[in-house]
Amino acid sequence: MGRVGDFMLIQISNYLFMGSLLLLIVTCIAKGALSQGFTSVTGLGGTSGSATDLNMEHNQKKHFQFQDSLVGRIVRSYFFWISVSGIIISMVISKL
Repeated sequence: MGRVGDFMLIQISNYLFMGSLLLLIVTCIAKGALSQGFTSVTGLGGTSGSATDLNMEHNQKKHFQFQDSLVGRIVRSYFFWISVSGIIISMVISKL
């Protein structure tokens, strides 16, 4: 292609990458922290100070299960895979 065609491919690749990256960030925020609520994510569900520290020590298994389910929710999302594929496609276009 000519210079104009190459410039258009670079522009398309840039816009696709930025849009996909924005979608990925929004998906991670929406499926992660916002779907559980602030108190559920931070563990501030009515306990204070030393009680929270004690809960953290004794509920490590529960905390790890929560993290696993959080990552699983994000990975099972269609928007996550759409954004990842958009990033990969933009990288392939930029190499052309």
